[in-house]
Parts: sequence; structure tokens; C-alpha cells
Amino acid sequence: MSRSFPDDATLRSALAIADALTEQSGRPPTCNFALALLTRHLRLPPGAALSLFALGRAVGWIGHALEQYAGHRLIWPRARFTGVHP
Repeated sequence: MSRSFPDDATLRSALAIADALTEQSGRPPTCNFALALLTRHLRLPPGAALSLFALGRAVGWIGHALEQYAGHRLIWPRARFTGVHP
């Protein structure tokens, strides 16, 4: 399977679930699925997945801020929302 999950039953089950979800919905699982699996594999305490998500998001924001500061300009998204507004 991998060096981190050598022949791991939990990973096999998770991959089967991810495949079934993808087949049924047409979309792969979100990062929350991976965070839940990682939290379980590492035996982290309840709430750890949310903490990991928040930490990753904060690091990304800091990276963007440093990039904008170094470039002396704001970075604006190039995408345009085309969905339905509530």
C-alpha cells in the first residue's frame, strides 16, 4: 500500500469507501475524508482533524500574505462566481 500504511486494513477500507463515494457521486471525497483518515491512523485526539485543517489554512494565508508583500501588490482571484446566489 505505502510506507506509512503498510498493508493496513483501515486504509484498505477507507480506499474502498472513497472509491464507492466517487462512483456514486461522480466526485472524489474532500480533504475532510483524508483528515479523518489521518487523524484515525495517527490516533490523534478528537478535534485534531479540525485543528490540522485550520493550521493548513493559516499557513496558506500567511504564504499568500508574504507573496503579496514581496510583490508589492494584492493578488486577486482570477475566477468569477457563476453559481446561484441564495
